[in-house]
Amino acid sequence: MRKIVPGILLLAFLIISALTAFQQGAFRGTVKDKKGNPLEGVKVTIASMSYSTVKLTVRSDKKGQFIQIGLQPDYYQLRCEKDGFLPVVLEKRVPLGETVDSSFTMEEGAPTIGEPLGEKDFKRGNDLFSAGKYEEAVEAYKEAILKEPQEPIYQNNLGICYTRLERYDQAIETFQAMLKIRPQSYSANRSLGELFGLQKKYGEALPYFAKASEVSQDDPDAFYNWGACLVNTQDLDRAAAAFLKAKELKPDYAAVYYQLGMISVNQNKKEEAIRYLEKFLELAPDDAKAATAKQLLDYLKNSLTPGGFGE
Repeated sequence: MRKIVPGILLLAFLIISALTAFQQGAFRGTVKDKKGNPLEGVKVTIASMSYSTVKLTVRSDKKGQFIQIGLQPDYYQLRCEKDGFLPVVLEKRVPLGETVDSSFTMEEGAPTIGEPLGEKDFKRGNDLFSAGKYEEAVEAYKEAILKEPQEPIYQNNLGICYTRLERYDQAIETFQAMLKIRPQSYSANRSLGELFGLQKKYGEALPYFAKASEVSQDDPDAFYNWGACLVNTQDLDRAAAAFLKAKELKPDYAAVYYQLGMISVNQNKKEEAIRYLEKFLELAPDDAKAATAKQLLDYLKNSLTPGGFGE
């Protein structure tokens, strides 16, 4: 007897598409000092970690509160500044249609308010990127980094630009430099996993996807991508565990059921495979993989013998 080994368990990367306004999310938070007093006038700069041109600024009110609505699902860097206090830099995810608490505490220190030294070059790089002038954008981002080497969003956008140019080795070096500044960055770890995955270096991609799921434990996409990478390294038991976690976080995650179904086929678990593939078809009947799922279901239901899969 031999098992069916599906040839379509490939690493899948998710791209967030443009969404309508009612599906957008928001950040809401309160800023306080170490004594618990609200801080007014804190400058909160919100920058997308995926889309180089998305950058917004809000300020806290007398109660130390701020809100920014209309955000697409994504990871964002929040840079919080106030004269007389040390800056705070956070990286947080906005899920689909949710308002995320972004409260934080600031510690008194040397005055830091003011535009970062590389901001003009950074903005110029964003404008060039938007115009499709990626080579020129690279030079602008590099100028920004020279002036402000500890600003992770500059490294992030340079890495995105190198990726767009398919200069993957330089993109990897850039995101690795970003990790030295912020080791807990989901975005940098995810990007490195994707870049190694694009080169089919799944063993090198694996620790980055694992770290991404560790630092963002409420994100089903993080566990999905980790599971997909584990599939490519033939670690099916751990892949199944990662997909099950993604399913727990997002019960209607269609792609997860497909992957779990295919793993169950590989592991000769007929009942589980049927259950997962039927759920996949229920959730995504028009998916490109639906035809494959239907064919496999027919095989499992009509041709499977008690001893194993096929002859």
